[in-house]
Amino acid sequence: MSSFIALNIEPDDDSEDEVDNTKEIQIEEALKLYQTALRLHSQGPRFYGEAAAAYAALFESEIFKNPDTLAEQNGLESSDYLAYLEDHHFDNLSTEPTTVVNGTDSAPNTLPQILFLAYKNRGQFILDSLKHQITLANALDHPPEGAIEASAAFALSNFVEALERDETDLELWRRTSRISGLLGSKRISRYCLESVLDDEDDPHLDGLGPSGLEEGFAGEELRVLLDILSDELSVSQPPISLLKHKRLSSVLKKYMDPYPYLPQPGSLASPDRMSGNYGRDASPLCSLNISASTWTSLGKTVLQELTASEQGLGSSSPGAGVRISLLDARREGSHEVYQSNVSDEAENQIRLEAAAAQNMISPATQGNAHSQEPSLRNSPSRLNEQIHGVPTRDEETTTGPTKDENVMILPSRKRSSTSAGLEEAADVGRVRSKRIRARESVVENNPNEVVTAAELAKQYDEQLQRFSYADNWMFEVVDSSLRKIGVEALGKAADLKQACSGNNDDANEEDPQNRLRKDGDNVIRDFLAALSTWNDEKAEIYLRDESLDDPGGGALGTAGSRNAGLAAFFEHFRVRNRNRTNHSLLAGGDGIANFVGDINEQWLHVKQVAYQLLERLLLGAHNEPRQYGVPQAGPSTYLQNLWPDTLKATIVQLLVRLDSYVYDEMVKRIFENQHSSSGSNADGLVMSQKTGVHSAYADMVETIFELHLDIYASITNPSSAVDNCTRTAQKDRLDRWARITSQVFSLGSQNSEDEVPKDSLSLRYIWAATYHATLTENISREYVLLCFNELKHLLQHAGNPVIELQNNAVMPEISAEAADEEISRISSMDFFLTIFSAEQSHAVAIIENLEPVLDSRARASRSSTSPRASVDPKLNENDEDPSLNCSPQHTSLPKLIADDHPMVEMTKFLGKGTASLRLFLWRRLREAYQIIDYPPMVFTCYLRAVEVVMNEFKSNAYLESSTEHRQSILLKLIRVLDDALTNSLTLALNEPSAFDCVDSEELKTSMTTIAELARLLHVFALYEDSLRVGHTQPPQLPTHPSMASFALLANKLRDMQMRAWTLQYTMLKETTLQNQDLFTAPAEELTEYLRWVHYSMGIRGYCKASNKVFVKLMKSELLTLTKAETWETDMAQVLYDLHGLKLFSNIADLQDHGCPPEPIDRKTAVQIIDFLMVQIKLINIKDLAKTEFKTTIDKMQQVLGSTKPTPAMLHSRRILNAYLRSTINPLDLYRCLQGVGYLSAVPVRANSSLVAAKGWYLLLGHLALAKFRSQKRVSPGPTDDLDIAATFLRQDLEHAMDHWETWYRLAQVYDCKIEEDVLWSAEKLNSNRREITDLQRHSVHCYMMATATAVQFADASLSTAKTRANMYTDFGMRMYASSRPPFSMEVFETGDFKRHFSGSHGEGMYKERPHRELSDYTAWKFASILFKQALRENTGNWINHYMLGKCLWKMHNHERTTTDMQSNVAVHEVIDAFVQAIENIPSKRDSRQDPVLEPHYKLVSTVHKLVHSKELTPKQGSDILKNTPYARKTTPSQDDDTWEPYILSILKSLRTADKANWHHRIIARAAHVIYDDSADDITAAMGAKHEFTQQIFTKTLTLQVWKPENERAGRHYVCTSEYVTFFVQLLLQLNDRASLEALVKRVRRRPNDFFRHHKVWRDICHSYLKLLRRVGQVPEGHEDTIFKAINHDEFGIYSSRLEDWCQHPNTASPTLDILRDVVELKRLNNNLMKSTYIDDLIVDTYAKLYEMVVPDIVQKMNGEENRERMSLANLMSTDGAADAPNTQVPQSAADPMAKQRVKGVGRRELQRKAEAAVNKPSPLPMTIKTPKPVETGALPQQQTIPAMFSGVTDEMMKEEAQGAGSSVPGSVHDSADDESELSEVDEERIVKPMFPNLVNKDTGSEERADGAANSELNQARLAF
Repeated sequence: MSSFIALNIEPDDDSEDEVDNTKEIQIEEALKLYQTALRLHSQGPRFYGEAAAAYAALFESEIFKNPDTLAEQNGLESSDYLAYLEDHHFDNLSTEPTTVVNGTDSAPNTLPQILFLAYKNRGQFILDSLKHQITLANALDHPPEGAIEASAAFALSNFVEALERDETDLELWRRTSRISGLLGSKRISRYCLESVLDDEDDPHLDGLGPSGLEEGFAGEELRVLLDILSDELSVSQPPISLLKHKRLSSVLKKYMDPYPYLPQPGSLASPDRMSGNYGRDASPLCSLNISASTWTSLGKTVLQELTASEQGLGSSSPGAGVRISLLDARREGSHEVYQSNVSDEAENQIRLEAAAAQNMISPATQGNAHSQEPSLRNSPSRLNEQIHGVPTRDEETTTGPTKDENVMILPSRKRSSTSAGLEEAADVGRVRSKRIRARESVVENNPNEVVTAAELAKQYDEQLQRFSYADNWMFEVVDSSLRKIGVEALGKAADLKQACSGNNDDANEEDPQNRLRKDGDNVIRDFLAALSTWNDEKAEIYLRDESLDDPGGGALGTAGSRNAGLAAFFEHFRVRNRNRTNHSLLAGGDGIANFVGDINEQWLHVKQVAYQLLERLLLGAHNEPRQYGVPQAGPSTYLQNLWPDTLKATIVQLLVRLDSYVYDEMVKRIFENQHSSSGSNADGLVMSQKTGVHSAYADMVETIFELHLDIYASITNPSSAVDNCTRTAQKDRLDRWARITSQVFSLGSQNSEDEVPKDSLSLRYIWAATYHATLTENISREYVLLCFNELKHLLQHAGNPVIELQNNAVMPEISAEAADEEISRISSMDFFLTIFSAEQSHAVAIIENLEPVLDSRARASRSSTSPRASVDPKLNENDEDPSLNCSPQHTSLPKLIADDHPMVEMTKFLGKGTASLRLFLWRRLREAYQIIDYPPMVFTCYLRAVEVVMNEFKSNAYLESSTEHRQSILLKLIRVLDDALTNSLTLALNEPSAFDCVDSEELKTSMTTIAELARLLHVFALYEDSLRVGHTQPPQLPTHPSMASFALLANKLRDMQMRAWTLQYTMLKETTLQNQDLFTAPAEELTEYLRWVHYSMGIRGYCKASNKVFVKLMKSELLTLTKAETWETDMAQVLYDLHGLKLFSNIADLQDHGCPPEPIDRKTAVQIIDFLMVQIKLINIKDLAKTEFKTTIDKMQQVLGSTKPTPAMLHSRRILNAYLRSTINPLDLYRCLQGVGYLSAVPVRANSSLVAAKGWYLLLGHLALAKFRSQKRVSPGPTDDLDIAATFLRQDLEHAMDHWETWYRLAQVYDCKIEEDVLWSAEKLNSNRREITDLQRHSVHCYMMATATAVQFADASLSTAKTRANMYTDFGMRMYASSRPPFSMEVFETGDFKRHFSGSHGEGMYKERPHRELSDYTAWKFASILFKQALRENTGNWINHYMLGKCLWKMHNHERTTTDMQSNVAVHEVIDAFVQAIENIPSKRDSRQDPVLEPHYKLVSTVHKLVHSKELTPKQGSDILKNTPYARKTTPSQDDDTWEPYILSILKSLRTADKANWHHRIIARAAHVIYDDSADDITAAMGAKHEFTQQIFTKTLTLQVWKPENERAGRHYVCTSEYVTFFVQLLLQLNDRASLEALVKRVRRRPNDFFRHHKVWRDICHSYLKLLRRVGQVPEGHEDTIFKAINHDEFGIYSSRLEDWCQHPNTASPTLDILRDVVELKRLNNNLMKSTYIDDLIVDTYAKLYEMVVPDIVQKMNGEENRERMSLANLMSTDGAADAPNTQVPQSAADPMAKQRVKGVGRRELQRKAEAAVNKPSPLPMTIKTPKPVETGALPQQQTIPAMFSGVTDEMMKEEAQGAGSSVPGSVHDSADDESELSEVDEERIVKPMFPNLVNKDTGSEERADGAANSELNQARLAF
């Protein structure tokens, strides 16, 4: 039978562990890629293309991107060489399989093994591929040229990486040595061979020789290498010395070379290696290794070698040739070494797979494989772009990115092992996790389920949904507020996303805003492209320490700033046109390979190489090969491309260093190369017919002249620090090149037919000559103006040509417009000199001269950017800013200013200047205002700077520039924007008058600018969102500096974004003040602005940017703005972001914005107290300690610190203490209900006053109080929390006495202290009542003041009403509790507070109580008023009804006085109160909760008492009791006979409901119901005792009484005392001596369990003594009856015999037991009470015992004496003496005075004898000697003892021997004489009789015969 198995439940018996380690998964995936590459590698050359792609995929896997595995690379990435391999096809070649190096059977399963084998086998694969190329090249007679060196270098780098991970592979060391030797590094080759022979374990084993072939081959190779190096010392030492006499056989030598197909070591250094002659001797060469295929890198390398050779530090010998090595370059236009038969489709598929293996091509691009195939095949850079995701230079020159250009797919962090299309390996090293197997099973079950591009895009959209939602709301809210004042620059978030993706081309261009926004979208795309293609060049631009607004680099007024600022001013002006150039940047692949090939084919010195480089860059022939050393016509890179700054600096240094050499070479080529003068026109060369001057060389001469002119102009700049010697040398060089250039063009102009030169070369020369003239010293300005005017006319006559010299800084453009600009510049020179020559003290002059011009420019610029200016063709017809027109009507200047006014010229000049020019002028104006300390205009200058930058992004100069140049300008301007934003925001936040100089129009313009800036900066947020979810690939950052710079840029952009939104808010707030009619609810709009910007930026983690400036602003604003709906949540989030404070009422609202918490300061703590109070009010104070609020409160208290008392506070403290210690005046109690009562105190003016006014100390005190009250206390504990609460509450009262809630909480603190003192023990109730009374007095006073101040100052809120109701309840409870035991009105006593009064009737000073004491009836009445007042506030509290009923009941039963009679309480009022209490009892939450029984019991008890007192009939009582559910099932009583059973039945129901047995009063009430009416009935007593013993008293008389939940503290101790007293009465009535004895012992041992324990003890002792006297029938005063006639001597004799009798073990007597119990009670009493009654019973009992026992003892003594007299021995010894008369006279008869001198028996002696009689004797020593028998005649003082006592000692000893044997103590007549041997025998006979039971047989018969004497004793024994 099959069973059902759930598919989603894993079986329990599966023993496989869940393993889901990302690193292990990456290793597993890398292992599969490695196996695939290894398999393709081993299948031979046919699969080398696929193997190359497989190796590329392997090294692009996640495991190689792990930070633990990344290492410093060797400068050559794998994909570069693999791309070279993919350009060659191996499909038609040999199909022989290739043996893979170290192919192991078992696959590696650890990371180090994979890395080692991956690098090792890839290096071997490179060499195998090279072997195949060499084989084919030799077959086709086409040597592989540069492939050998490049392949060897790349293989070497892989071998090095492998050896770094495992250095134990000896064969790999040999192969590395072979490749190193091939590349010419003997040092590395030697090191590798020595590593093979090195034995680190034991170097002494070297003498044994090589242990294997690897060591043998290595030793032989090392010996040959050392011979070549002539290192005889190393040859003479081990291990080479050991191999001196050992040679390899010729057979083994054939296998010694691991790569026999490669050239011999060092052959690559030969100049003819490219021709295939590898064995020819090498000539001295200087090898220059170029790391990158760029002209910049090449020029820098050549310059370094040239500099080193001049200093004698070159790497080559003098005269050595130069050989240049490009590791990653290939010759352009080279012939194919072989042909491929593979179709184009297959080739393209291979490349796409190689790219897809690296996850760099999106699925959309794979679909266009066929269309892209030609470009991929013909352009290696295209293939490199597809592999690396880096666009080529040609594509970067486009206007912007395409639609899908920025959409890239990131490689998955966790990919399955089949993601690359590979099969599972048989042994992967570990068992895959259940999750992976489950995922694969799902895929197998759903083979058609493939993740499409649409689904992937949907997943990205879902991940971005959160950010999109926030952005939509933020843009919507902010844009709606800005549109109210006409600012529409922000737009919607969707528009910004479309601008980023380039999908907004179809926007309505008719709309002016759309047109402006579209122009601004260009900079957005440039910004996004710069982020996506971040590299070292962009990092250098961004990190370069230069500022566009600080060309002078000096402070205002400094000496360097005057001239330097002026020169830099014009310098920036001259580069304007260069910034607008559309020429592409000179890249690396532009003919550099051909140039290197030409150099390597020749034998050239380093100077010749440098000249060839200059000629190549300055002469032309960019893409055409040279023919016999003669350049072809064509534009040079100087004219065609834009040089990188580093390249230009390199060219300039080469020109300066090789000036003489270059000059000579140029002269030689111009004037001596006459062989090429004919027939060259067909090739585009223009020759002079007479001199044969080559026009190409003429162009080069002009170019060099222009560059020297640029150099001289830069070093003669006033800000230049170049020394005069350098300036003079450069001046000489410039003049020399000017002369030769003049000669060249003079010769050319002689043969020219045109009068006016129109060719560009001539125009360049004329412009350069003119500018050269301006650099001449002491030249007049008029002459310069004349020259430029003529030049302007010349250019106009030539057709207004525009010649761009983008690589020249002093003459970037040659045109009529540029000439006009120069004229304008020179004309306005005086004006600028006035501005820049002003000293610091003339800042006002700068303001007066510069501000009108800049202000007019700013206003004109703002008008030009308006929608009207954007669409008006008249405004843009000159393609310039309309305000830049020369005429004043196009400017904001007054019309009265003439056209030739300097200000007009200045305005005109600024219109044609650059943004950096205007920025610098605004900076000068700002510094001037800073000098005069006028912050409003400083703030305005910063805003205008931001406006200038944002307008620059929309200018034609920016839009028409190339992509590279736009991105460069953008990165530079970011720094300017950051500085302006930072300073403007600082002023806006900290300077109240910042907006004083900003009118509404300027404010609108500034808000438009900031909105555009915020929109631009938000592009980075969108870009980072795409990176965060994996939708976009991060930029490829090859070096650490580029990574650091990108991180720096990212942080800067986050800071700027937060500053922009913050500044926008400040301006929006100012707008709401200036335009109040436009904003109906400004507070709501500002709050919405803050909320949504905070949310949008916070979820991205931007809130911490810019030192949390936005969050800090939001905090201060929220504290002042009107509280909105979500104000609390926003404020809580802000405080969490700033300080990590969790103040959320709902913790689910918390969002982690990634802000590191800052320590909170005191100012902030004081500010947020109000907010904290609002949040805390939403939480129950009992639960507050369990929330995060407690931590926040503790932190704030630490910051606020303790308060140092001031004199005012000390005064208030004294007043408070005096008030709390004063008496309670009854009048004050009733006055407080009317609001009368106040303590006057001195106002406190301290730092803590504000904190106290906010209720902080009240909160701390209440929190500590709530903490104490919320603890579940099962035993007494510390009250530190109460002390802390009292401290804070009193501190609050010291600041202000009118805080009613503080008084109330302080009263609760004192109540808790009272409860804690009396809850666990009655010790203080019994011994230290003064302290409890003081606490009660403090509490009552606090309640009085709380009531009075609440009536005066409390508000009418619901929460306050509830608190007041609780206060009235607590106050009433305190009054009632103080009036009842155990406190018993002691707090209202005034006896200890008497004070002096002055008599009004002449009686003088007298001492009296200060006022009347409060009576108990008055206390109950006042408490009832309080409970009634509480019921008005809170009618649903059952306790108020319950306590009101109790007060009314006490008042009803009170013994009324005359005054009280008028206010008697009716019965129905009492009953109604209890009934209302029952009705308001809350229902039970669950079955485990104990029921509330107090109102039910009290109703039953009260009704019973009323029926018992005949105030109610039983029927009425039954009707009333129907209100309690516990009486409804009981038959109602109708008469008195059935009433008692009825009540007992109800009490039984109540006791049944009390499952926890807390309510002891129910049991006590039942006992009283049974007993009270039949107190004399023994049955009633037994019934009452039965009730008590059911629960309250256990069988061992242990008292079980606990405090119920709703009972007053200390009341249960009163109940225990009452219960014990009543129970003792029952036991006394029942004569239950045993129970009473046990109870006595219990009560004595637990003094702290009973209220007034001493009284309870006294009562129970009296009862116990009474019971003992009754049971023992001991009459009172029996002592005098017995011992009054007995003298002391007689008592001494017989008391000893009585003591012996009492201590005899067999003695049993009830009277003796009574005596023992009484003596034990005395010992137990231990003087707790006076022992008079105990002593009376002791002596009376002893007297009775003496009376009972002593006569019997005397009789026995007389009988024994008579028997001894009548014995035969006695008769014989006396011999008739008995017949003789007795002449002795009794003392009493002979001497009458003797009777008077007889000493009587004292009471103390009786007590002592009684106690000695019942006390056990001390134990005898271990060795006991029996004394000698004592005869009767030996008794001392025989004459004083009557004859009736003779023989009593022997008789007693016999009785004792019969009862106890040897344990009987010796007789009092025992002597201390030494014992004889006979006595020892007698002792043995006496102590150990044979029949001990027969010793006193006769005596026993006599005792049985004496029935009359022992009748009383027998009766007592029977009774016992």
